[in-house]
Amino acid sequence: MDRILFVDEDLALMEVTQRRLNKIFDIDIAQGGREGLNAVAEKGPYAVIIIGLHMVGMNGFQFVEKAKKIDSDSVIVMLTSQGKLDASLKALNGGKIFRFLIKPCKPHVLKRALQEGVEQYHRNRHWAKTPEAASSHGHKILIVDDDPEVLSVFATAVNATGQYDVLTAENGKIALELIKFIKIHVIVVDLSIPDMDGIQFLKAIHRREPNMGLFLMTWHPASEFQGLVPDINLGAIFEKPLEMPTVLTEIRNCLGSDSKGEIQGFSTTAFLQMIEMEEKTCTIQVRSADKFGFLFFRKGQLIAAETGERKNEDAAYDIINWKDATIEVTHADSEKRTEINRSLMYILVEAARRQDEAEADK
Repeated sequence: MDRILFVDEDLALMEVTQRRLNKIFDIDIAQGGREGLNAVAEKGPYAVIIIGLHMVGMNGFQFVEKAKKIDSDSVIVMLTSQGKLDASLKALNGGKIFRFLIKPCKPHVLKRALQEGVEQYHRNRHWAKTPEAASSHGHKILIVDDDPEVLSVFATAVNATGQYDVLTAENGKIALELIKFIKIHVIVVDLSIPDMDGIQFLKAIHRREPNMGLFLMTWHPASEFQGLVPDINLGAIFEKPLEMPTVLTEIRNCLGSDSKGEIQGFSTTAFLQMIEMEEKTCTIQVRSADKFGFLFFRKGQLIAAETGERKNEDAAYDIINWKDATIEVTHADSEKRTEINRSLMYILVEAARRQDEAEADK
């Protein structure tokens, strides 16, 4: 059972949470920042640390700075109040906060956040051992939206590729200030941001940075906005709720890959995790040199796999470990039966283990 640390001054809240989730997580509690740091140092490692923003003597941000020096792998979930969203978003920009939740937080929301945090913790530990972890292109993507949930999900998805740095801004004014000091390669902006509309913002950016990759997000049909920005070389218009695999493909294309409708450059592992997170039902075709395979997903779950004479789990392990793979997303096979009953995370970790063994035997 993965271990969680809950650090806050509200002892009653922590004890209630501990009781509600003790069948799912092994939760330790610590009252205040000092007690929390002692727990990290003496009882860790913890997969996830839940931290309250408002604590006397040591606030949540100060705690995170110190805790990350003790254990940099722990994933941080921060509890904050509605009036402190700006500060929380700044923490997301620093890459130290995985998710922030608004108090009072419903139990099922916290449970989901912790489950995703634990999954991210295992991804982090796996990626730290892979070549992709050291091969970031240095491209920076700025996401501009006043919806904290969109910012959080978008930042998490892009970070999961291990290829790009992500910054967020909740309005155009903050975004324009960031651009003054930081070289941004791609901007994705919502149509409706508080201080100006997204099209106005894109026009202002285009005048200053004509070579920057620009994308628009909207809850409206994309067709309504075609032709409204003729002076801007707009990469794409993304309809909400976002299809993150499609979004990532468009961003990748903008930053230099070809535009054949296939996905190249992302690791297979990172892309499959995007499919899981978006709960997609589809078939993934994977090619590498003269090898060809299929991975079948239903609502984000890997249900079957095929390559040559290999089927299901054995086929999945092979496909995931292929080098220089090209991925194509196609329609789901509605008749495909569930043949794989293990979680995607188990499959990915086992594939990595088999790859390590194979390389050790060479």
